[in-house]
Amino acid sequence: MTSSPGDAPDLLDVLRPLLSAAGIPEGLLRQVLTTAQSAAPDAPTAEETLRETLGALSELHRHLESLKTERDELRESFDLASQFQVVLTPHGRLLDLNDTTVQATRTTRADLLDRPLWDAPWWPRDPDSRAALRSAVAQAGRGEGASLKLPARGREGRPVVLALQFTPVQRAGQVVRVIVEGREITGQVEAVREAHLARAALEALLENVQDGIVACDAEGKLTVFNRMSREMHGLDRAEIDPSQWSRHYDLFEVDGVTPLTQERVPLYRALRGELVQGTEMVIAPRGLARRTVVASGGPLTGPGGQALGAVVAMHDITDRKHAESRLRHEALHDRLTGLPNRSLLHSLLEKTMQRFEREPNNPYAVMFLDLDDFKNVNDLYGHLTGDRLLLETAARLKDAVRKTDTVARLGGDEFAVLLDAPCDEVNALRVAERLQRAMARPFRLQRDEVRVSTSIGLANARRAYTRTEEPLRDADTAMYVAKRRGKNRTVLFEQSMHDQAQERVDTERQLRDALRDGQFRLHYQPIMELAPGRCVGFEALVRWQHPARGLLGPGAFLEVAERTGLIVPLGAWVLREASRQLLEWQTDPQLAHLLVSVNLSGQQLQVEAGGEHDLLAMTFPEGLHLEITETSLVDTPEAMRTMRALHRRGVPLMLDDFGTGFASLAAAQRFPVDTLKIDRSFVAPLPGDGDDRHSAIVASVVTLARHMSMRVVAEGIETPEQARAVQDLGCRFAQGFLFARPADAEVAAAFARAHA
Repeated sequence: MTSSPGDAPDLLDVLRPLLSAAGIPEGLLRQVLTTAQSAAPDAPTAEETLRETLGALSELHRHLESLKTERDELRESFDLASQFQVVLTPHGRLLDLNDTTVQATRTTRADLLDRPLWDAPWWPRDPDSRAALRSAVAQAGRGEGASLKLPARGREGRPVVLALQFTPVQRAGQVVRVIVEGREITGQVEAVREAHLARAALEALLENVQDGIVACDAEGKLTVFNRMSREMHGLDRAEIDPSQWSRHYDLFEVDGVTPLTQERVPLYRALRGELVQGTEMVIAPRGLARRTVVASGGPLTGPGGQALGAVVAMHDITDRKHAESRLRHEALHDRLTGLPNRSLLHSLLEKTMQRFEREPNNPYAVMFLDLDDFKNVNDLYGHLTGDRLLLETAARLKDAVRKTDTVARLGGDEFAVLLDAPCDEVNALRVAERLQRAMARPFRLQRDEVRVSTSIGLANARRAYTRTEEPLRDADTAMYVAKRRGKNRTVLFEQSMHDQAQERVDTERQLRDALRDGQFRLHYQPIMELAPGRCVGFEALVRWQHPARGLLGPGAFLEVAERTGLIVPLGAWVLREASRQLLEWQTDPQLAHLLVSVNLSGQQLQVEAGGEHDLLAMTFPEGLHLEITETSLVDTPEAMRTMRALHRRGVPLMLDDFGTGFASLAAAQRFPVDTLKIDRSFVAPLPGDGDDRHSAIVASVVTLARHMSMRVVAEGIETPEQARAVQDLGCRFAQGFLFARPADAEVAAAFARAHA
């Protein structure tokens, strides 16, 4: 197919878009077409060549369109990428940058191009950041990749942290471009920072917590050993390599003696998967004080159940253990002397009795000791000095017994000694003798030498004893027998003593019944004025109308009443009954002049004010006299208060049994008494048969009483000669069997009428 020159313009119109897309000048194509036609206008090969050329150009156009589209897509991806992306020259100048990077600044792309990367507006202006950027660019310019983390400004000036990657682009071995990609890692940095803070906080917590915390990984390597753990193990004072720690301490079971094997170490048990709870152990650092700790912990596992290691917490309970030990010691030992107390003595005695049951040939013995008249020491020197005496007593007793024996304090001035096997009766008495010798030495109290004797009761082992109370009871019984026999002696228990003690217990029970059932009676012994032979009054004496034993005198029950405290309600009953009888007699003109005296116990003087049997709460009729035996006088605030109050109320007080106490004259002066009653022991020897000592004593008492404006009554007059003797010595009043024996109220009234 041929074409004429006239067809060329049409062809040119067709090719014009292609020429423009390909960048071929239109004039150049016109020249080619003209040349082709003029050279061979009729040659078919020229047209074909032209068409082939046009086909190639068309294919080129399509390829170029495809490349443009691909370029535009790449550019769009480049601009829309969330990462910061820039293209640099090998020397660091900006050739291109994506929209994400441009939008992070307040300028245009044109303002940024051709600027050095380190001068871009999104970097901090500090020299270190600029130097780091220069160094990274230089490294990439040499063909080596580089990485860098820098703070920067993101969109709207928000501070961010970028992780920059510098990648060199090379052609023919030369770096022609450097691609820089920036990925924001602000969240990761913050997370890492928070993780570091959390770890630092956890480490600070572990270091400052008051419990020891230890942990290890799955291989058993220690990962946590906090400050308190190091202190517990004695590792806090020196820089010691962890691998050497175990050489500086020992671990024991809670008894502090049995070594703790590895299988028993709490952390090892937890690593094996065991849950450890409340395990006590003792840590013994070399050269330091031991620590007792209670450990709890268990294995550590990951989310998937994989073993990560183990952790154990240790709480120091050393102080608590010491406190418990002190409490146990205080519970079993006397606070003052440190000796075993009653509880510990019972425990030791129980073991000794069990051994004796197995081995009858190894007997034991029990002693019960009581200091004689210890109360006098407290009254004279005070309780602090009394306590020092008890301490010295404890030391002497311990020194006097064998090492296998036990000295215990039961309370007050009572001690006990357990003589451990073998200790038969002979050996027990030898120990008692040593104790008596030790106590016979004088005590130094406030510059004075004071002698305090000891009464000892001794009970030897018996097969009949089945309870610890029994040998202690019998030793106590024997001790009281020693007291009654004059003190300062040792008495070996005999069965008859128990029978007598049982009788006293029965008497106590019957006394309580007698008080409740009104079994007591009053008998009256006359008090005579010697010269006219006139009855001036009576001493009221209590009798017990026992339902089985008949009428009992005071010797059958007063000791038990005193010892049990029943003397207080009994004395109150006597006072009420004597007052009632006196008021009844006072209605009779022949008997209105009579007085009635009633004996008081020292315990009655010490009844608490306002108590049920307080003497000061009672009303006494005129003519009622109160007798106080010298041996029962107690120099206590309560007793003195009561006596002086009675004296101020006008109640006459008599000092009975005068001359038998240890300080008769002092008692007569100190206590507000109106009448002295001379004890029968001074009257019985009269008239003397040439020995005038007793006469002199009676005369002295009468003279003393006259000077102190007191009356004197001589007791125990049984013969006319005694009556004349005391009368000759100046004594106006007397009483005794010579005049009448005690009788009931009716007989007494008849006697008074007959001797008016």
